[in-house]
Amino acid sequence: MAGFAVCYSLGNVISLFGMGFLIGFKRQLKMATQPVRLTAFIVYIVLLVLTFVVAFAWGIPVLCLVMAICQFCALAWYSASYVPFGRKMIKGACSSCAKAI
Repeated sequence: MAGFAVCYSLGNVISLFGMGFLIGFKRQLKMATQPVRLTAFIVYIVLLVLTFVVAFAWGIPVLCLVMAICQFCALAWYSASYVPFGRKMIKGACSSCAKAI
């Protein structure tokens, strides 16, 4: 499980570097630190680092999986900030799912 978490996190790091390569690292950092995205970006980076810490230092498989899932959710929320009304759509979808349960 730790191997999966590490590979998943490395894939996310590579995708961040790929986006930086395409649009420029300075522009990417400038866009990521805009007020509308700053909190989501910080949470995403913290979860990315925590996934590595849990995988390498603690080695608890279930916690690695939880960190990978949280990292996915943080990436989805961060990415939705680039789509007009993206976060509103995610909130609506989650609300609908919660009502169905």
